[in-house]
Amino acid sequence: MPGNGVEPRSVRPPAELTSFVGRRQELKDIARLLDRCRLVTLAGPGGVGKTRLALRAAARFGATAGEDVAFADLAALREPGLLTRAVGEALGLPDQTPSCAPDALVHHLADRELLLVLDTCEHLVNACATLAEVLLQNAPRLRIIATSRQPLDVPGEHTLVVAPLPRPEPGARGPARTCDSMTLFAERAAAVVPGWALTDANRAAVALLCRRLDGIPLAIELAAVQLRALSVEQIVDRLDRRLPQMRGRRSGLRRHQTLRAAIDWSHELCSPGERLLWARLSVFAADVDLETAERVCADAGLPAERIFELIAGLVAKSVVLRVDREGTVRYRMLDIMREYGAERLAEAGETDAVQARAFELFSGVIVRAAGELRGPAQRSRLAWFRRERATIRDMVEYGLRRAPDDVLVAVALGLGRSYALRGLVGEARHWSLRVIESRAEGPGRAWTEILALAGMLAAMQDDLAPARDLLRRAERRALAEDDLGGLGYVRQVEGLAAFCAGDLDRATRRLEEARALHRRAGTEDVLVPLTDVFLAVTRTMAGDPEAAVRHADAVVRETEAAGEHWCRSYGLAARGLATLMGGDPAGALPDLRAGLRVKRDLDDRLGVALVLDMVGCCLAGTGDAVAGVRLLAAADRTRDRTGTSMFGPRHALLREHHERLARVTLGDDAFRAALDAGAKLDLETAIEEALDEHPRPTAPDPHDRARADGHASGGAPPGSPGGASGGAPGGASGPGAPGPAASVLTRRETEIAGLVAEGLTNRQIAELLVIAKRTVDSHLEHILAKLGFTSRAQVAAWFAQRPPERT
Repeated sequence: MPGNGVEPRSVRPPAELTSFVGRRQELKDIARLLDRCRLVTLAGPGGVGKTRLALRAAARFGATAGEDVAFADLAALREPGLLTRAVGEALGLPDQTPSCAPDALVHHLADRELLLVLDTCEHLVNACATLAEVLLQNAPRLRIIATSRQPLDVPGEHTLVVAPLPRPEPGARGPARTCDSMTLFAERAAAVVPGWALTDANRAAVALLCRRLDGIPLAIELAAVQLRALSVEQIVDRLDRRLPQMRGRRSGLRRHQTLRAAIDWSHELCSPGERLLWARLSVFAADVDLETAERVCADAGLPAERIFELIAGLVAKSVVLRVDREGTVRYRMLDIMREYGAERLAEAGETDAVQARAFELFSGVIVRAAGELRGPAQRSRLAWFRRERATIRDMVEYGLRRAPDDVLVAVALGLGRSYALRGLVGEARHWSLRVIESRAEGPGRAWTEILALAGMLAAMQDDLAPARDLLRRAERRALAEDDLGGLGYVRQVEGLAAFCAGDLDRATRRLEEARALHRRAGTEDVLVPLTDVFLAVTRTMAGDPEAAVRHADAVVRETEAAGEHWCRSYGLAARGLATLMGGDPAGALPDLRAGLRVKRDLDDRLGVALVLDMVGCCLAGTGDAVAGVRLLAAADRTRDRTGTSMFGPRHALLREHHERLARVTLGDDAFRAALDAGAKLDLETAIEEALDEHPRPTAPDPHDRARADGHASGGAPPGSPGGASGGAPGGASGPGAPGPAASVLTRRETEIAGLVAEGLTNRQIAELLVIAKRTVDSHLEHILAKLGFTSRAQVAAWFAQRPPERT
């Protein structure tokens, strides 16, 4: 299959929020270097603009060369062991075990033309260097732009030292000519003070200021903020009194001291409360919301009710940046500002206290969430884990160093469940093993559970030998402590491992035993209903679909009563699989599609892969062979990216049967074409096709060219939702069609475009349609891309002008 498979949208570089100034020669140099070599490192001190330059260079080169661009932001990553996983996420490989992650990256990149940006490498320089070298050696069409305060020192690396922006020459007479540093100041000043402009009256002062600041972009932006209270001349005067005399010193040191002086000055202009908050916010590796900042940064000397006022002041001074994520306002600091704050926090002797408060808050949420995941709060808790993932990683690292054993194990159990529910099996396993390997086993069920959990995660990744070892250790503990609930987990995972190994008899016995043990122990846990899910699948594969339906029904009833979604969606999928294996592929589709909708909204990538696979088999079984094969290929690519292989040999036989059926229906050439097309589907389109929300392609009948207008064999009949007639929004455009590409919108996209035209926000649309806001965001991105638009206003105008649909 081709290398470019189902990709999440996170591979795209972030949008630029402010104007890009200058750097014309550097952009030319980077393009020239990328034509000659495959690793270009943009090196330079903090605040000089390396990230912005890398983003602009990557966008230009990608557009010119026709290459995809992926962006990996490593600023918040602290553990080298997670580097390959973080880069994998940027490439659409969201979860792998540490041992196979490099191999997965190499396999994914082997035949791809891609430009990868590794941003902020200095704190992981050795790990970044090793990974870059491995990837470049094994992926001949890969190029890398890295940003770092020092070169990676990799063979073949070309280092471009990023200098400050050009600044006015000293001693120039008359009005200074505008240069890039002055342009940057002028643009940022106009954003701070509406109506401010560079004039003949202030040009000389601006030129002097940019010379004093050595053209360092961050220093210039910090100075521009001071225009709220000072004139340019006053800023220069105050700066002259601060900056040391640096003649005769090395330029690198001079620039460092200049930036340091600018940050010192910003710090002194802050109120005492703002300075304190600046320091305390430095404990967060990534962005943070207001409520978290209030709970971690406040104490008797800094009341929580003052945090908003102070954080607003820091935003106004460009110390803290405001970011919008998933419909919420959050705050973050540039690395160099965070480092400065961390120094101040250490000088005040507060580092341990603030880090302890942050760990206490996050660990408390994680532990509580483990219990809440089995009820109505599941969606909100999983959304919290998704938003806070970078900070959670940092907090667990702190816990590994400082937390008591019982707290650390409880955190690992909560984290493992939350990550497993999102299909992030590899990272869940990573943290479980880190805890197991870092501490001596203690008494109680928690240690039994974490050993069993790690064993389950290993089994899900088809790593059965380590799974068996972990389960033996867990079993010894459970038997020695007469722990029925702990033994229930062990038997449950043993049943899963037996199923993955193809031993259905052992799987059934162990799962039945686990079911009985959990009931006797009264275990309440989101993972317990999986016992019946596994039993349903095992019974299905053993040829007893009626028993399978009974187990699946039990899961659906229990989880519906509890208000739980994740296990319920697996129960629906298991019931659909039983119906499929019972000989009714059409009857299986409603359950499978209902389960897939939940999996999409929960962002459960493993679950999405599983259900896409089953829907593909159903479509192939109902004669819609092209659509079925496309989904089977898309499911394979999605499952590969989760790093799991939990289907077992019986599933392989099921797949082979439906693939043979589709190949016979289509013929070899059409079968391979459908397989290749499915491997290229983006994930959202694959899901839409599976849910019948997207027009599905059909294959022409070579024996009946008269039917080549879309009513092909195996396809949907004319006038049906998947057919070629009936006036569906995805049909071919005819005379008077509303502009190019308008006809490719899906029914859901057309519906959302109409709601945009009515003036609804994405969140309002999500609430109206009862779908996740993230799903609306994704649909709107598709709409903009398909119509060639850049704004909601254009979408609204287009929708208003389109002709009414014929009925």
